[in-house]
Amino acid sequence: MKYVLPFIFLTVAPVVPATTLKPGHFLKWNSDHTERAIRPVYPVTQKDAHRFKTYKVNVKAAKPSSVCFYAFLKPSNDSNFGAHCVRFSYSELGETRTFFNASGEQVANRDGVYIEKYLLKGDKYPRLLQFLNEDGKLTENSSGVAEFHFKRDGAGRRVSEVRLNLNKQVVHEHNGFYEARFAFDNNDYATYRKGFDRSGAIMEGPSGYATAYFWFDENGTFSKEEFRDLNDRLVLGPSGYFARIEYKDIDEYGNWHKIALFDEKEQLVSKYAAYAVAKYNQFNQRQSITYYDVNMNRAENNRGVAKYQYIYDAQQNFIKREGYSLANKLVSQ
Repeated sequence: MKYVLPFIFLTVAPVVPATTLKPGHFLKWNSDHTERAIRPVYPVTQKDAHRFKTYKVNVKAAKPSSVCFYAFLKPSNDSNFGAHCVRFSYSELGETRTFFNASGEQVANRDGVYIEKYLLKGDKYPRLLQFLNEDGKLTENSSGVAEFHFKRDGAGRRVSEVRLNLNKQVVHEHNGFYEARFAFDNNDYATYRKGFDRSGAIMEGPSGYATAYFWFDENGTFSKEEFRDLNDRLVLGPSGYFARIEYKDIDEYGNWHKIALFDEKEQLVSKYAAYAVAKYNQFNQRQSITYYDVNMNRAENNRGVAKYQYIYDAQQNFIKREGYSLANKLVSQ
């Protein structure tokens, strides 16, 4: 089913190929999984940009010079990187990204980092990503990571990453992986994230899975994800709620309108809600998520939430998300 947002008639530009970087407004500024170059998707024409929250990509010499976030064409700091603009500069050593607010002042991004430095280390694509503070010194981001070390395949795609802190100690990712390895589909989107220990053996993390498998469409929008153990058996993921999630009814702006949740036996979840349905407002922002059981009766998720309501201010800035039980009791915010 194709969903059209009410009260809006839009002219959406053609999808930009992954190999071509063009300037303009986009709903998502970077769908890249390879750590080679940014990959904007869901372009919006200049005529319709005032109806959306968009990222304006500026290009110089076929490379991005800046990406700036606008809320209905007004400069905003409420981007997914936590600033108004990220500016790009280049040298023979690699690429540098710095962050600025709507007043033009250099600021830390959402991860507490002022500068991101991608270093080539003699390769065509970066082998090392470093985080720097306001003084240009190596620092740790909000997750305690100072550096990402990448390995690449023959196409230059990142196929392995290891994270280090300031003391050069490995920072294990959220599932306890020492090293994460990746594979890619024909659109250069990841098909799995597999965990390995220090000796190079596949490992299961504390959440009980060794591999997260992914399916994406041509814009890098999720269509399915599942979790499997060392023996490639389906297992519950980190939420302990579902083993597989399927995103359905993706609209032309990359929003899912329904999800289905499956257990480790490949059956729809029965203990909690099996489906969730999302609604969006005329500004392309999520209004609510409502949960249903296998018979499409109202139900609660594993946190006791039957419905999430998204709250925005008059300027459509996100304020908070409130979760309500079947009894309409506020249980999370």
